[in-house]
Amino acid sequence: MPAAITIHNIDDEVYAALRDRAAEAKQSLNRTIKELMRVGLGLPTAEERERIEALSRLCGSISKKDGEEWLKTLEPFEQIEPEMWK
Repeated sequence: MPAAITIHNIDDEVYAALRDRAAEAKQSLNRTIKELMRVGLGLPTAEERERIEALSRLCGSISKKDGEEWLKTLEPFEQIEPEMWK
C-alpha cells in the first residue's frame, strides 16, 4: 500500500532545483521527487519498470519447447565458415 510522507524545511536551493527539474520533464513536482528517490535508492524508474514488465511478458510468452526449437533454427548463424575468414 502506498505511503504518504512529508518533508519539512526544504531549503530554497533544493526546492528551486526540484521545480526546475519538474518543469523540464513537464511533470508534477510529486512525480519528479518520487523518480529522484527511486534513482537515488538504486531502484528502477517507472519507465524502466514498464520496460522490464514488457520484456518479462515477451520472454514468458514462449513455451520451453518452442524456445528450444527457435534456438535450433539459429544454430547455422552461430557457425563460422573458415573460407570466409581467409
